[in-house]
Amino acid sequence: MKKLTLSVAALLIAGASFAQTTKSTQCTATTKKNIQCKNTTKTKSKLCYLHDPNYVKPSKTTTVVCNGTTKAGNKCKNKTKNKSGKCRLHTKKD
Repeated sequence: MKKLTLSVAALLIAGASFAQTTKSTQCTATTKKNIQCKNTTKTKSKLCYLHDPNYVKPSKTTTVVCNGTTKAGNKCKNKTKNKSGKCRLHTKKD
């Protein structure tokens, strides 16, 4: 019984310390219907991505098929997000 209570207490303490690192608050803006926004935010402005005028959408890197060739002379079929357009097998190592 003692081990069970100690392990439960340890889990609660660990959970409480983890919860403090990722604090999110509710958006302070109102919607078109004059209702408070229900989105959450982790920014200092306390506005969600919909209401923050300074929000910049993260750019997505597109995946492309590698433009390298195999030893047999065929086109490579691996996909890559590398700017050079080559997969990890066809990029030159320095």
